[in-house]
Order: sequence, then C-alpha cells, then structure tokens
Amino acid sequence: MNFLAHLHLADRCQSHLAGNLLADFVRGDPYARYERPVADGIKLHRFVDSYIDAMPEVLCCRQRFSPETRRVSGIALDITWDHFLAKHWEHYHHQPLTVFVEQAQNQVEQFQDNLPDSYRQTMARMWQYQWLLQYRERTTITTALERMAQRRPKLYQLANCPPFIAQHYDFFEQQFAALYPQIIKAAEAFRSQQ
Repeated sequence: MNFLAHLHLADRCQSHLAGNLLADFVRGDPYARYERPVADGIKLHRFVDSYIDAMPEVLCCRQRFSPETRRVSGIALDITWDHFLAKHWEHYHHQPLTVFVEQAQNQVEQFQDNLPDSYRQTMARMWQYQWLLQYRERTTITTALERMAQRRPKLYQLANCPPFIAQHYDFFEQQFAALYPQIIKAAEAFRSQQ
C-alpha cells in the first residue's frame, strides 16, 4: 500500500497519521526517536507492509509481471492498490475522498517534530500536487511509476511496469477487492494489541 492506503488504515485504526507516513523515511527503533503514538504509527505501517508482502494474493499478482520487473513489482502494486482504493473510495470510507484528504493533510502537517528532510520534501510535493486525489485516475499509475524510476535510478524497472498493470488491470482490481478487507482486519487486530 502507498500513502493513501496507509492514511486510510491509520484513520480506521485511530493511529497517528504522520507516524504512518513517516515509516518509509525512518530506520531503526522508532520508540527511541519518537513519542509512543508516533512510533506506534510507524510500527503499524511496517506491520501492514510485511503483512501485504506475505499475502498469497499479492504473490500471485507479482507473478503477472515480467522476470525483469518482478523485483520492483511490489512497489508498482502499491501504487496500483492506492488507485483502486481511490477509485472505490465510497466502499471504504463514509467521507468523500476530497474531505478525507483535506482533514488528513491538516492532521499530518500539525506534526513537525524530528522530521527527515526527505519526508518533508515528499509531503510538500504530495500535498501541493494533490497526489492522493490524482490516484482516482488510472493514468496516475503510469505517471507515478515513471517519476519514481527517474528519481531513483536503482528502481528504473518501475518505468517498465505500466504495460503489465494495463494487461492485468481487471485481475488486479478483483484481487484488491478481495485482499483489502483482509488488510483492514489485520491492521485493526495489530493496532488493538499496541
């Protein structure tokens, strides 16, 4: 899952929104660096990522990519899952997506403690260019993957993933409908034990 799904899951689990976004930018023990609510958010994000990576449905989806792109297919699918979440948002949240994103931004921007520069830069671009709302459009998958490939040369194969997503779009959409409720349930169970 990417930014939108992590925010949605954090909201659903009453977890710290900024903490859930910080997870990709922080290494090591978050409790040594942040207050408990923020660190719990980081841990929830990490749990969700590991849970998804181990799901048989996701492993099956990754097989739909070429051998060359399979190494980065998990990242490509994360973007794709956010697209499907935005596309079918009304099935997963009572607020319109525009309202949710505005409220999430307000909450996330209130937290300014000990933020890595890479996080600050990414969040500034995400809010300025309204990435989360753009996920509703299928073309955003290609745009996002191409930009990521340009910014991170080691992930250059991301630019070659869109044809596989287009080829298996309906299959991936069906898989998302099956796996996302499982992820919600797992995230809620994990959060209840924090």
